[in-house]
Amino acid sequence: MSGSGRPSPIVPVFVSVLIGFSIAQVGNRNHSHYIELMFQRFRFACLVALIGLVAGCTSGGSSSSVTTPSIVVTYSALGDVVSRLVGDAATVTVLIPNGQDQHDFMPSAKDVETLNNAELVVSNGLDLEEGLEDALIQVEESGVSVFHIADHVTLLDAAKADEKESETKEEGHEHGTEDPHVWLDPETLAEAIPELAKALTVATGKDFAEEAATVVSELTALSAKVRDIMGTVSECNLVTGHDSLGYFAARYGCTVVGAVIPGFSTAAEASAGSLAELKALATKNDVKAIFTELGTPSDVTAQIAKEVGVEVVELSTHVLPKNGGYDEMMTQLATAIANGLS
Repeated sequence: MSGSGRPSPIVPVFVSVLIGFSIAQVGNRNHSHYIELMFQRFRFACLVALIGLVAGCTSGGSSSSVTTPSIVVTYSALGDVVSRLVGDAATVTVLIPNGQDQHDFMPSAKDVETLNNAELVVSNGLDLEEGLEDALIQVEESGVSVFHIADHVTLLDAAKADEKESETKEEGHEHGTEDPHVWLDPETLAEAIPELAKALTVATGKDFAEEAATVVSELTALSAKVRDIMGTVSECNLVTGHDSLGYFAARYGCTVVGAVIPGFSTAAEASAGSLAELKALATKNDVKAIFTELGTPSDVTAQIAKEVGVEVVELSTHVLPKNGGYDEMMTQLATAIANGLS
């Protein structure tokens, strides 16, 4: 059927051609392939008629075949915030499973295909998703837009990290000099939301300015809630699993004394010298606990805690809680730190 509901004119045209050809051949019984040729012509006419019918139906079809734009986000905490922005205007896919360390995730062939089919990919940047870096570069070169959150926020001064990096590089590990853990401060994350909204508008065709203002307001309110929780702590000296809480500490009045893994990635390794220094600093600063997270070697952490005489407190800095999102993750993180320091 055509878009107006009338039968396609292709069928009668080809039937007429077929009849005319048959009449011309009736008196000529000497053509041995006459019958076979007739069947070939008939099949051809049917095929063309079928194509015409399909084309007629699709050309006048409904708009229900319009696909929803695909937005791919690298990790779950960021995915929750992006989902708030887009609502039902796009399909949001989180690439790294919730509960897996962003630092050591390696994409499968299916993951790369998902990236290639996206209208927009939202990543953290600053080598947080180390195993995804090559794939992100490739899809961006192929024409897929990639938005890096870290390109649109105020980055933490990494002077202290630079000193640690020199030691880390001597051990054969290279890491960036800027802290990638920007989502652990809601106000820092909020800085990227207006530009992210613009990128989402380009990808979907929908204006997200109003949604962006709402999300920024929500993140600001969340930060105030975290500040209230941390306000119950008289002194906040932190020893962490790796250098992940810099933005959190800077925002909420804490000092990062040191880390079991002296670097921004859990792929780094601690040396005997760095562990000895950490124990001395922990004792000097009278730390109350060692805060670990996904990717921290538990045996090393337990030994240091035993020697210093403190407890080990596990934090969820990467993983969204069950039946909860980014807000719940941040309030639970602050509560765990405050309780560990009390």
